[in-house]
Amino acid sequence: MVNNLVGGIIPPQPPVEAQSDVHTLKSRLEWGEPAFTILDVRDRNTYNEGHIMGAMPMPIDELVQRAAHSIDKSRDIYVYGANEEESTQAAQKLRSNGFEHVSQLKGGLAAWKAIGGPTEGIIESKTPPDAGEYNVVDRLKTHQEIQPKGGPSATEAIKKGASNLKENIQEGASNLKENIQEGVSNVKESISESNTPKETDDSNVGS
Repeated sequence: MVNNLVGGIIPPQPPVEAQSDVHTLKSRLEWGEPAFTILDVRDRNTYNEGHIMGAMPMPIDELVQRAAHSIDKSRDIYVYGANEEESTQAAQKLRSNGFEHVSQLKGGLAAWKAIGGPTEGIIESKTPPDAGEYNVVDRLKTHQEIQPKGGPSATEAIKKGASNLKENIQEGASNLKENIQEGVSNVKESISESNTPKETDDSNVGS
């Protein structure tokens, strides 16, 4: 009996489709689900320059032979190549050789990078992050694109956050102003009291 340590924590995934959007793959990676494999069928040099993090290198001319020896045929497989044609060809080769759950990753590495998916490789490690990596607005917009339709837009979310921030600042400034005025008033009263001469108690003065 297999002990599923993550049962009930990671939501079950639907069967892979013939073609998958990069958002689908990124979502599965973020959940930490282990039950799938990513295959990069480009040539090895191109793979070494940069690829989706965790992808296995299997050049298309060696794909079937290597996959047959290292991957279970019932495992979910996402495959991508240098272009859509190569990706389609690789997916068809795997399916015709008995692999049951193969999905062509639409857009390949370029689409993956466009949504900020993690990459690794010689060139990727030297490429500075896109400006969007440090731009909260751009990241909110990107996040909004993958959300189900009907939810609040990124613009609305940004406006709401800015409005809340403005209200908090105004409230804090108002409280600070009141505290300062109260403090000044107290200081003035103290100074006034200290400058007022004390009345002499005549009962203690000798006749």
